[in-house]
Formats: sequence, C-alpha cells, structure tokens
Amino acid sequence: MPEISIIIPVYNNEKYIEKCVRSVMNQTYSDLEILVINDGSTDGSKKILEKLAVEDQRIRLFSQKNGGVASARNCGLDHAEGTYLTFVDGDDYISSTYIESLYQKASQEKFQMVICGLTMVDEGGKEIKKISPAEYIPFVHEEWAFRISAVCSHFYQRNIWEKHNIRFQPGERGEDMPISLFFSTVCDRIATISDTGYFYVQHQESAIHNFRGLQNYALPYRALEDTIKKIQTVGVANSPEFYELFVLRILATCFFDLGLGASWEKLRQLADYIVYILTAYFPKYYKNKKARMSARLDIPFVQKAAVKVLILLTRTRLIYPTARIMSCREKGADVP
Repeated sequence: MPEISIIIPVYNNEKYIEKCVRSVMNQTYSDLEILVINDGSTDGSKKILEKLAVEDQRIRLFSQKNGGVASARNCGLDHAEGTYLTFVDGDDYISSTYIESLYQKASQEKFQMVICGLTMVDEGGKEIKKISPAEYIPFVHEEWAFRISAVCSHFYQRNIWEKHNIRFQPGERGEDMPISLFFSTVCDRIATISDTGYFYVQHQESAIHNFRGLQNYALPYRALEDTIKKIQTVGVANSPEFYELFVLRILATCFFDLGLGASWEKLRQLADYIVYILTAYFPKYYKNKKARMSARLDIPFVQKAAVKVLILLTRTRLIYPTARIMSCREKGADVP
C-alpha cells in the first residue's frame, strides 16, 4: 500500500494539468499514489492525463461525468489507500520537497493534521503573495486552522476521514470550510509548518475569478450544519472558543465576501441562516473573548472586524437592513 494518497480533481485544465501532475510525480518522497479524477473535461485534459499515466504507474486515473470539485474529490477519497492524504488542484503545482516536509512532520510526531503555507503566483510563476502560518498552540493560538482553511494546504491521517465518514458536499460553494472546521475541532494533534511550497495559481479561468456570488452558487448551508451536528456527537478536542470563532469566521466570509452580487431574497436567506445557526448552536456567541478586537491573535484586522460586525448585526437583527443595503448597492439601485 502507498504511504500517501494525493488527490487531484481535474476539469478543463489542459493549460495547467501537465505542470501540476509532473510536480507531484517529481516529489523527493516517492511512496505515494496519485489519484487523478477527470471530472467530465471537454478539452484536452484527458489525453494529457492518459499520457502521464503511461509514464508513471503511481497514477490512478478515474473519469466521471462532470459533478464539480466536491464530487471529484469524493471519488478520490473513495479510492484512496494511503496512510495519509492531501489534495492538489489541477491548475496548481507543488515544490519538489512539499510532500516530504509534510510527511516528516506528521509521521515523526504522530500529528493527525499538518497545515502548511502557500504561495500565490500568476500564470508565469511570478510570486504575488506568500502566506506562512505561525506555530499552532492548542487553546492559545489555534487561529491558523481557519486562516488557512483550503484543504489543499492540509495533510491528514486518512483513517479520520473514514472513521467519521467525512466527505465534501456537492453543489455548494465554500466546500473546504466545513471540512477544515471539522478537522480543526476534533483532531487533538495538529501542527503547522512554515513551508510555502504549494503554488496557488491566479488566472482568469480560476474559480475565484469566475465567482459571481450567491446568484450563481449555493453556500455550504447543509454542509456546515451537518458538520456542527457531527462535532456535537464526536466532541470538541480543542478550544471551544476557537471552534466558535471558526464558525463565526465562516459566516462572516459568507455574508461579507461570498454574498457579493446577491439579490435581496438570497441575502435574506443567508441572514436567516446566520441567525439560526448562531442562536441554535452557539447561543452565547456574542460573549466569545477570542472574537474581541483586543484579542492577541494572529488575525488580520479586517478579518477581526468582519467577525465583530457580524456579531453586532446578528445580535441586534440589523443584519436584515444591512443585507437590504448590500443587495441594492450590488444592483446599482438607490437605497430605500
């Protein structure tokens, strides 16, 4: 059995997929399987993948009808056999020592999850920004578990996915956040490394550039609540305050960032959901000390402010007139 499973979802990535897969093939740590899921690509991605699979017997190529990145990742999870697993998106790539660095940290100290940094680059490989996490300290500094919530920069013990039957929720946007919430809450051995060898490519075809808010995408309503319910059953292994703060951060992201371009009806639905989640599952959310602006946490001011404003809007129910204003401004209409 391979020690590590690397899952790569692919949809119309013919411009980038060969560089992506070769970066995985050329890792200094070689005891791995490369699960590539062709998610109904209509370009030349499949031919490129078939050629690479002939070159490297570690590549396991699967093809399915287009179901989205969550469905493709789930296919990889269903077939993974490694002791550890991680994800690489089909338009990104990794440094040659990326897997070795993560594996050494996880295996030598028996960590259940290791979080690393990433480097944002343009299509030519020019660095735009580096994000390197500081040390994870349970109950003191757990903030990097949600500051970097993309599963592609996480390295997991696979048995936890299977033990708790963790899968992505197809059809919802922000599918990484509930997954990261679960693992950051139930894993009692988490570490960070400063490695920034995951290269996150920014280009016009990427999801972040094509995102058009709630008008075109469903946010992770079902996945987030299902995750909260599962955490209630499994139990919180780390700080309950950081767990609550992570939920607040997800909700703030949905409202202030992913709510862009939404109609009043969509934003009202989102406001209803936020009020429901906080009052039903976190009734004392407004007392969270980690959410204070004065909390000495490694969190950017803008993110702190977003959470704080969300708490105030939710508690006073001003979230509804705020949503109304947001919808009017997005449409270019006058605010009533």
